[in-house]
Amino acid sequence: MKQMANTNPSPIDSAFFKAEQLRVNGKTSEALQEYTRVVYMAPDHWPAFFHLGVLFGEQGKHALAAAMLRRAEKINPDHPVIKNHIGDHLLELGDREGAMRIWKRSWELDSGPNNTSTPFKVGKAYYVTNRFEEAVPWFEKTVNEVSDQGEEATHRRTVARWFRCLSLLAMKKYREAWPDYEIRNLIPGVILPNLTGELWYGQDLTGKTLFLGYEQRFGDVIQFARLLPRLKDCGGRVIVQVPKELARQIAYSFPFVEIADVKDPIPEYDYYQWITSLAVAFDMAHDQINEYPYQYFDVAEEDRVKELPMRPATQLKVGLLWAGKPDPDRSIPLQYYVPLLKHANVSFYSFQLGERRKELAANAVGWMVLDLAPKITDFYDSSAFLKEMDLLITIDTAIVHQAGALGVPTWLMLLYFSDWRWDRNRDDNDWYPNLRIFRQEIEGSWGEPARKLEVAFDKWVEEKTAGAKRKTKGRKSGGKL
Repeated sequence: MKQMANTNPSPIDSAFFKAEQLRVNGKTSEALQEYTRVVYMAPDHWPAFFHLGVLFGEQGKHALAAAMLRRAEKINPDHPVIKNHIGDHLLELGDREGAMRIWKRSWELDSGPNNTSTPFKVGKAYYVTNRFEEAVPWFEKTVNEVSDQGEEATHRRTVARWFRCLSLLAMKKYREAWPDYEIRNLIPGVILPNLTGELWYGQDLTGKTLFLGYEQRFGDVIQFARLLPRLKDCGGRVIVQVPKELARQIAYSFPFVEIADVKDPIPEYDYYQWITSLAVAFDMAHDQINEYPYQYFDVAEEDRVKELPMRPATQLKVGLLWAGKPDPDRSIPLQYYVPLLKHANVSFYSFQLGERRKELAANAVGWMVLDLAPKITDFYDSSAFLKEMDLLITIDTAIVHQAGALGVPTWLMLLYFSDWRWDRNRDDNDWYPNLRIFRQEIEGSWGEPARKLEVAFDKWVEEKTAGAKRKTKGRKSGGKL
């Protein structure tokens, strides 16, 4: 005899069905109440605990979300999706290592072709802790082992290729990285000029025009502008597109190129490329970083020097910059520089632009630091002042590239995790030999690098001042300089 279907669901099933409907319709508070009713009636109902965790997580209650998901995991210990969600909330709670462990277990339970999120999360967690060798295999899993063609999965594979590229660059495997470097242009949010035609990857330019489009940020353009001299004798016309802030600096440093403003109509060209992709076009290896310095300022402009007075009885000029616009996390409070001001034989100058200039007054040091911002309209202006500096102390923003390209001694305050170009575990740099790096040792903490900065600065001032005294004494006694 055929068994009749159950048309009278239990109170537990009814409550769960109602909760699901409320959740689907966006009625979160009511759904939470119904899921709670379910777990009161059925303490082993893992789907209800799971959805409680998901909904609490959407409200930003990560500890509570993790607790509910742990209850679901205890009932259903081998469910990869539960573990995946637990990892998300552990990460939000600051337990990155715990998140990585449970994500890895989730991948062991489900390494199927549709699971794009788990390997990407593991790779990203390794990436932001500077463990690039460990990150790369997980990004490769995302790229190569996942076949889901959904929009979200496709986007995740694109971003994984980009992070794999950045990891390889940080590992100094430049030529392995370049094939994926152009993938950045497919990431949503990247704004590029509308260029069409043939990309330049080393084709003969005799009698041709190469248009180099502007993208990324000021610092990136300055970094890769070092490769422009390789085009000087190409036999063709080279047009470089830059914003007005960079135009005078690029034009003076590289007089063999023509300048096109980013707001002007794009001229006719035979080939195009991005300034920031010249390293790709030249297939540049790590050991081929050899252009330095490569930006210049007309030292004949003596009026610039007159605008840079020194405080009485001082011998050294030191520039300061503590905040950047695109990435606020790279910035530091001005208070970390204040201990440096104890040196009476140093004149200090602020290169800070924008709202963060107000910190000079807020820290009551405006009378000790000359604010150069009113005199700076573009990078060429700031180059004039940078060339007068004995030292620049800055955070990771465009000026570190500018000072580096000019050959100005520069000290960089750097985040625990930073761009690939600054390498790892080093206080020097291949791109800019004039650079000294003070890195965060604990993520998010500037205390230790600021302490090391103060000690190093004390020693630097002492050595520079002693050297100046020896030179003065030599001149008075008629000795050799």
